Amino acid sequence: MTRSTTLRLGLAISLTSVAGLAVAGPDGHAKHADHHAASHHTPLSELVPFEQPELWVGSEAPELAIAKFYKGESVHEFEKGHVYVVEFWATWCGPCIRAFPHLSELQEEHAGDVTFIGVNIWESSRRRDEPQAQRIERVGDFVEGQGDKMGYTVVVEQDARMAELWMKPAGKNGIPAAFIVDGRGKVAWMGHPMQMDEPLGKIVKNEHDYAADAKTLQEQSYLSQVYRAFVMGVQSDDEHEAARGYEIGDAMARELASQDAGLLNSLAWTAVDDKRITHRDLDFAYRIANMAGEASEWNDPMILDTVAVAAYKVGEVARAIELEEKAISLADDDGLRESLEKQLEEFKSGG
Repeated sequence: MTRSTTLRLGLAISLTSVAGLAVAGPDGHAKHADHHAASHHTPLSELVPFEQPELWVGSEAPELAIAKFYKGESVHEFEKGHVYVVEFWATWCGPCIRAFPHLSELQEEHAGDVTFIGVNIWESSRRRDEPQAQRIERVGDFVEGQGDKMGYTVVVEQDARMAELWMKPAGKNGIPAAFIVDGRGKVAWMGHPMQMDEPLGKIVKNEHDYAADAKTLQEQSYLSQVYRAFVMGVQSDDEHEAARGYEIGDAMARELASQDAGLLNSLAWTAVDDKRITHRDLDFAYRIANMAGEASEWNDPMILDTVAVAAYKVGEVARAIELEEKAISLADDDGLRESLEKQLEEFKSGG
């Protein structure tokens, strides 16, 4: 197949439970979202118990392990009474780069009260044999090229220490990721830097609700844990482990994602297209894809493409063609439209 998806997890979580939902496609035919409606469902909390990461809201902030300061204020430890934002990024991370101007605006807004520290990590994941000295120089050239877009303290980690001290114990597997350290030296908030405006303002004013934030963080962290368990399960070569993975996916769809079109789409696309899957459950993929279509009101071209691919793989070729043609009509990006058109040709040619 011709496309891949980027998962967007943890941005919004629906805890609405649904069972036996009938999904009507754009052709008017009802598709049952849950083919086990009459059977017992194991709660998601029993399938995947929540495991609180070691680094959490209220934890003492880890130490700083910095190889070089490129620009801004040099910070070697967290001073009491001052707030810090430790934000992780990489030169190859598009969302990180798009967040630079926003971080600069927040630094200007909170000048004197907050120090932003942009920490470069995970560069070795793309250049495994690169010596640290060369990495430091290369990242420095990148930072210089960003100019005023990075209007705050910017550093590179010492070896892989910052990722080991912060990201790993917090259970964070993706960047950009930000941590707010309050005036007591405690981690007060963790999340995507584009979502920290409100909590940062409250933390500066000592008005932050730590308990509420910990609850939200638990929901987001649990979603990531569950999704990881789903992916690892369906990718297993063991038939029973794979079946458990699909059971987790079913429970996610019922309990966490009944109206979350993006998450449903990610579940379906993983099931229908992940090349590492040995025991592929196309019925699961088609059912969840139809749920995504319903949740998106059949107006998202990427989701329509997912449903079309799943329909094609279960033998509903005419519906696959119909859905792909609608997806093409809704695509407003030339690259996406071209990809969808190639997919349509595969459907028509039987490829």
